[in-house]
Amino acid sequence: MTNPLTQTPSAEKTVGELVAADYRLATVFNKYGIDFCCGGSKPAGQACAEHGVDLETVLQEAAQVTETPGINEQYDQWALDFLADYIVNQFHVYTKGKLPELSEYVETVAAVHGEAHPETNVIAALWPNVKGELAMHMQKEELLLFPYIKRLVQHPAGNGTLPAPPFGSARQLIEAMEAEHDATGHALEQIEKLSDGYTPPADACHTYRTLYAQLSEFTEATKKHLHLENNILFPKAIKLEEELRG
Repeated sequence: MTNPLTQTPSAEKTVGELVAADYRLATVFNKYGIDFCCGGSKPAGQACAEHGVDLETVLQEAAQVTETPGINEQYDQWALDFLADYIVNQFHVYTKGKLPELSEYVETVAAVHGEAHPETNVIAALWPNVKGELAMHMQKEELLLFPYIKRLVQHPAGNGTLPAPPFGSARQLIEAMEAEHDATGHALEQIEKLSDGYTPPADACHTYRTLYAQLSEFTEATKKHLHLENNILFPKAIKLEEELRG
C-alpha cells in the first residue's frame, strides 16, 4: 500500500491530500486541532506552524499510523458516482436522522441549564443555522450536484458536447457549496469550544451528557462528510467536467 508520507515532501502536501490518501491520519490532525475538512487546502507545514505544532512530531505520528496494519478506506480511489452514493447513504441519511434529535436536546438543555451554564444558550442560538444550512445543502447535492456528477461519469469523452447544467457548471455550484461547508464548519467549531470539547460540567444531568456525547459524534461524522466532498469528490468533479468540455 502506498504511504502518503513517502511521496513528495509531506510539508508541501495539503492536509486534505494527506487525509484523502489515508483517512486514519485524521486522528493525528484532530489531536492537534488542525482542520482537515474545510481547512484541508493548507499545506501541512503551514497548518502546523499556524497551530504552533512541530511538523516533525506530527509527521512521525502520522507515519506510525500509516505503518500500523489496519483498514485504510482509499476513498480517493473510488469512482465518483460510487463516492457520491456513499456520501448520501452513509452521511446524508445519518445527518437527516440526527438533526431533529439534536435540536430537541439542544433546546431542552438550554431551557433547563441556561441560567447556570449560559454557554448552552449560545449553542442553542447557533444550532438552527447549522441545522438549516446542512438540510439545504444536502438537498442541493441530491437534486442538483450529485445527479450532474453521475452524468459526467457516464458521458463518454468525445461523444458530443456536454450540455451545460442550469447552475452553470460544477465549479460554480461547488464554490458556493464550499462556502456553505465553511459556515457549517465554523459554527461546529464554535460549539465545540463553547462546550469545552464536549465536556459536560459536574452538575450535568443525563440529557445534558447525552447532548454533548451526541454532538461529539455528530461533529466527527460531519468532518468526514465535508472532507470527502471538499478534498476528493468536488475537485475531481471539477477536473472531470473541464476535461470533458476541453
